Amino acid sequence: MAFEASNHVELYLAALNLNRSIYRTVLYGPNPSKVKKPKSSKGMTIEGPPKANESNDITQTEELWMEDAMTQNEIDERREQIDSLLKSNPTPKAHEAVSKKFEVDAGKHWDEFYKRNGDRFFKDRHYLEASYPDLVKPNFVFIECGCGVGNALLPLLESNPSITVIGGDFSKTAVETVKKDERFIKAQTENVEGERAGRAFSEVWDITKSPYPGTYKPKAGGEEASFGQSFADAAMLLFCLSAIPPAKFDKSVNHVRHCIKEGGLLFFRDYGRLDDSQMHLLPSCLKDTGRVLGHDTYVKQDGTICHYFDKDEVRDIFERNGFEVVELEWVRRQYMNRGEGKARRRTWLHGVFRRVGGDEGLVRGKEAEIVEEDKVGKVQEKRKSCEIS
Repeated sequence: MAFEASNHVELYLAALNLNRSIYRTVLYGPNPSKVKKPKSSKGMTIEGPPKANESNDITQTEELWMEDAMTQNEIDERREQIDSLLKSNPTPKAHEAVSKKFEVDAGKHWDEFYKRNGDRFFKDRHYLEASYPDLVKPNFVFIECGCGVGNALLPLLESNPSITVIGGDFSKTAVETVKKDERFIKAQTENVEGERAGRAFSEVWDITKSPYPGTYKPKAGGEEASFGQSFADAAMLLFCLSAIPPAKFDKSVNHVRHCIKEGGLLFFRDYGRLDDSQMHLLPSCLKDTGRVLGHDTYVKQDGTICHYFDKDEVRDIFERNGFEVVELEWVRRQYMNRGEGKARRRTWLHGVFRRVGGDEGLVRGKEAEIVEEDKVGKVQEKRKSCEIS
């Protein structure tokens, strides 16, 4: 019996690892280092994917990825599918208490996520300098909100020897993992221009509650000092805002803005509405109590929240919180899973925003939540008449 039980456990663990591998491939595309590239394919490089072919069907090519020229008819079909599912499955009032608990426990669920997966789930993001060229500037001070286990910060420490990186995440486990990385430890002892000793910092930070709470040791010695405000040349929200309940978007963006110098930049990339993951997640969420928090906001099986953004929604969030739009565009990709013979259609929003003006006129606290709820409602009302392009 013990032998049989052991076999069952081994089979279960093997299946679990296989499922994780498949999930990573589906969500983020194949890992180029583990995929045998077809002879005619350039593979997945930071230069970007090939253009869409005439049929806009990656299964008819030998590519691992390519741009997705999604048509307006396809956009409308997906929009109608989501609206129909939500209309035919209204969320009962009894689910509201469960939904609220998911929101309250968001940090707890992310901590559990990183305890399970460590630094193995997400891959290092080596494409950031190509997407955001400012990151290669000398003596650049950069803060990432929701840094996770450092998949963005740590490669930047290697590629730009004069950059100062500051990371915050509301998972204590994630921050501890960042601090144990050899690249981070080495950078803590390296000095660049400025008053701070070292060029790598990370603290537990819930951006829905406060500006960055970290401290640093001055080069001149003495007691640790607070980072204060307006200390960063740029900030990044990389698949971070989507993990926060929409009613807290304004507070969060205000707290990030607090860290950026006037004229500094905010780099944004997050899930876009009608992404394949939304099309698959919504039906499963409708089967469980309290997992649909809003029209485009759902709770995954692991308890973490995921919101899918509309282009107008993102523009409104940042413009009403003291930023101007530098870039804002849809990013659509098709990824091929050769093992399964299936393609996934991914949709993100890419943005660059500039911090403008002082703090006059910005909404904060309870007022921010009211404005956010009103804005979200207006965006949803006009979605049917808006082209996602």
